[in-house]
Amino acid sequence: MKLTVTIPGLIGIALAFLLYAVASALSTIIPILLQGNLWLAILFLFFLALSFIEIPMMIFGLRQMAHSATTPRRLVAGTFAFYAMFAAVYASIFVLLTGQIGWGSALAALSFVRFASGIALR
Repeated sequence: MKLTVTIPGLIGIALAFLLYAVASALSTIIPILLQGNLWLAILFLFFLALSFIEIPMMIFGLRQMAHSATTPRRLVAGTFAFYAMFAAVYASIFVLLTGQIGWGSALAALSFVRFASGIALR
């Protein structure tokens, strides 16, 4: 599975960077919808937990797909790219709602954790 997903994972990280960069730029233009430290913490912890909870489920599904003889390799590669990129979706939503680019960057960095989790497991 390592060779199958390395390049798509890097593509997913590049797409994550692009998506988060656009969301960060937009967050300076649009008004902040959620203000206050409590809302910021709740939303951050929600997206952080959601991102971490998805990892074992997605790795299990990707392993099943990779070991299946009937699953096309392109589907596995595309799914892994989307999986690696999706942490940036949570980060982008967070940044657009709160305007907190620093905390959003921490959420976006989970794309690297997702990439590493897919590469490490066969």
